[in-house]
Amino acid sequence: MAPSLRQRLGLAPVRLGRAEERALLAARSASFLYVVQSALALAAAAIGGTVGVGVVAAASATLSFALLIFCAYERLPWAASQLLAVGGVGAASLLVLTQQHGERYALLFVAPVIYVSFFFRARNALVIVGLVSIVGGAALTLTLPAVGAAETWVLLVGALAQAAGTSIALRRRLLRAAERSRAHRAVLDAFFLNAPGGFAFLDGELRYVRVNPMLAALFGADADSIVGRSVRELSPQHADVIEPLLRRVITKRVPINGIELSSVDGNRHFLVSYYPVPGADGAAGVGVAVTDVTHLKDVEKRLEETNERLLVLATTDELTGLPNRRMLAEQLELALARARRGGLGVAVLCLDLDRFKDINDALGHAVGDDLLIEFAARLRAGAREMDVVARYGGDEFVILLADLDVQTAHEQAATVIERLRSLLSEPFPIGPVELQAEASIGVALYPVDSRDAKGLLAAADAEMYSGKTVVSRVA
Repeated sequence: MAPSLRQRLGLAPVRLGRAEERALLAARSASFLYVVQSALALAAAAIGGTVGVGVVAAASATLSFALLIFCAYERLPWAASQLLAVGGVGAASLLVLTQQHGERYALLFVAPVIYVSFFFRARNALVIVGLVSIVGGAALTLTLPAVGAAETWVLLVGALAQAAGTSIALRRRLLRAAERSRAHRAVLDAFFLNAPGGFAFLDGELRYVRVNPMLAALFGADADSIVGRSVRELSPQHADVIEPLLRRVITKRVPINGIELSSVDGNRHFLVSYYPVPGADGAAGVGVAVTDVTHLKDVEKRLEETNERLLVLATTDELTGLPNRRMLAEQLELALARARRGGLGVAVLCLDLDRFKDINDALGHAVGDDLLIEFAARLRAGAREMDVVARYGGDEFVILLADLDVQTAHEQAATVIERLRSLLSEPFPIGPVELQAEASIGVALYPVDSRDAKGLLAAADAEMYSGKTVVSRVA
């Protein structure tokens, strides 16, 4: 597709191949030089008061060359392009031949020499420089006396040689710099296009200028459809959060790393970083790096769930589902800490299932396990909702009554014990049989019986076994 007028003038960006871009640059340069050449010729003639047919003809021809090259360079055959590129030589020769003091217009030969030396291959440029020298010498010979013509021609050839040499050297240097730039760009493009993460560049108006395939895939689109669109168009759900951050990156020129964003449905998670891309007079835009961390989030969620399950296993009795000894110890320490701060009471009830070993040996472990499960359920039903009912080990259980009034702690514990005895007095239906099981209960109060967890448990346990001994003797 041919460039538009704005693109030819350099007022709008244009995406061309390497050869097409070089042709456009050459056309702009040739047109500019011809316009300047005609303007200088007209200005010099006007100042000298010698504006005539030759000046007008030369200026008109030069402007025509400039317009033709500018508007139709891409449609001109190669030979015609070369002829038009050196057409300024003919215009300068006409000025030398027709103008009073025409030898002064020989300076205009420099413009086409600079152009061809820069944009043509060195061998072609030197041929054209030689042609210009011959044409210029012929025009001077027809205009000046022999001695003056030779003197002026030597100066002209020297000026042309200097201009050509400088242009060729500058061209080679720029070409080497361009090759190095292209090599660096190729390396960067390789990383940009093949990176496992998403990358993009936003301009100062927060529009996408360049997007790599990975980021386009994260958006569910192709890169070309994203370029030119704004952040708000592509991510309206995040725009209110992202836009202030991007403007801060541009104005403050500081990177912002590790912003966590999620898709609208919450199924995908991204880690986003923004960093300033320097321009000639500050930050030209914002670089964006996006990493899809959905897999890591899933792993993190599974780890959290596993940790929760492990915590439950570590603090819960597997058979009865009650808190185990570890959880009881933690809850008892917390209850005592609250009691010390608030002047409260704590009661610890130790319960042991009487003759459990006989039942286990006679009816089997399966029946014994079912009895423990049913026993635990009745303890939970008999305790208050806020009490901790724990399996302490084997057939021994502990109930923690926390945050009691010190004056009535004994009565509250007695009420719970009475309710438990009532529940435990009922037969336990275990499969096809009903079992009558009794329990020994011991109680210890804080701060009466002990002031620490170990002492309370020991006191309650001692009272429980004291009651068990009395029962045994009576039996």
